[in-house]
Amino acid sequence: MRISKALIIAAVLVPSLSFAARLSDGKDHIKLSGKKINTTLDKGFHFSVPSPSGLYIDGEMGSIDPVKKTEKLIQFDATKAGDKPFTISFYVCDDAKTVCESHEVALKIVKKKLVKLDKEKPQMVKPETGAPVAPPADPKSVQ
Repeated sequence: MRISKALIIAAVLVPSLSFAARLSDGKDHIKLSGKKINTTLDKGFHFSVPSPSGLYIDGEMGSIDPVKKTEKLIQFDATKAGDKPFTISFYVCDDAKTVCESHEVALKIVKKKLVKLDKEKPQMVKPETGAPVAPPADPKSVQ
């Protein structure tokens, strides 16, 4: 009986422990400097200049291109966002050229400071009633 409990615990814990952060997660740094939003990276990483990047204002169509884009800096005009929430997106690659990963960061300027926002996930509802439905189980956590 003791072995079967251990196996059940291992079966539940191992899949959840196998999730790993992406290589470029946490390597970006976003700061408000006057009227500019400067995005930089840790040493060993660079922006993919040919890949798309932009500032997306919530509730509006299209994106605003960066005012400056190099392998070490992506700069956006902060005045375009005003006081509305927005998302900036860009691609980060490691200098060893093994990965390039998409990044999206939700932000808002509040009292001349840049604040990271947690994006709410869309809620699932029943089409016929509009009643909330529990999201499906995460396939990574079910084995």
